[in-house]
Amino acid sequence: MQNSLVRTFCFASIVSIGLANEAYGHPSAGIVVDQEGQIYFSDLDRGVLKISADGATTTVLSKDGQHWLALDPMGSFARTEFAQSPHWPRWFKRRTPAGARPAIIGDGGSPIAVGPDGNLFFVCNDEQLIPGGLLLGMLTPDGKETLLNPAFRQQSAELGGIKGLAVGPDGFFYAAYPKAILKFTTKGAETTVLNPVLATDCEEPPAGADGCPALRGLAVVENGVVYVASTGCRSVIKITPPGRVETAMKAESPWSPTGVALARGNYLFWNTT
Repeated sequence: MQNSLVRTFCFASIVSIGLANEAYGHPSAGIVVDQEGQIYFSDLDRGVLKISADGATTTVLSKDGQHWLALDPMGSFARTEFAQSPHWPRWFKRRTPAGARPAIIGDGGSPIAVGPDGNLFFVCNDEQLIPGGLLLGMLTPDGKETLLNPAFRQQSAELGGIKGLAVGPDGFFYAAYPKAILKFTTKGAETTVLNPVLATDCEEPPAGADGCPALRGLAVVENGVVYVASTGCRSVIKITPPGRVETAMKAESPWSPTGVALARGNYLFWNTT
């Protein structure tokens, strides 16, 4: 299996250049950035790695990477010792030492995000909260689980299931479907950001991308602009209100973006497979 690539770009009013760093690993979509500009990304072979602001790459946790990562800025789960979920095979894990803030949380199959209320939100499938890609579940620091939007199951299935999850500055949760972006309140009410997302320069999708644009990991900035990895188009797509779509960055073949993270609204980081 090919290695993944983490690249750092600076964005101005248009897509700018300036490759700052590269680090290689086994592919996943997990990538987050803390307030100090430190990049954490998941490597399924080597574990969780960190790129500091000065470009140095270190290993935070070895030989135990996961597909998805979430940043817990307040440290709501900083001392939580997650047990394996009864809803196998979901298994959250804290990737940082006990008490460290921000805390980094990983999951092997579910896109996850920590909300402004300090709760962990994850993608699940039904009232039993089993892993899947249709609905949103919430886990509180004291271990209580809640299914947020059971009535949306059929519509979510028709959209192809949730492939990426991020919390925006407005407190909404943004969910990436294969060809659409929706946002949800913490109570589960949904609003369509854009459906369908039509990429203008989508070429033949890479193997395993499940068509175009095959949206996955995403991130949102203050003005409601969404950056989303388009695995099927080998690019990062920028969506601006009220639904304008443009290519923010294109990956070189055979790479294809899977995860996206933003720092201070000015720097875009993306993970590729």
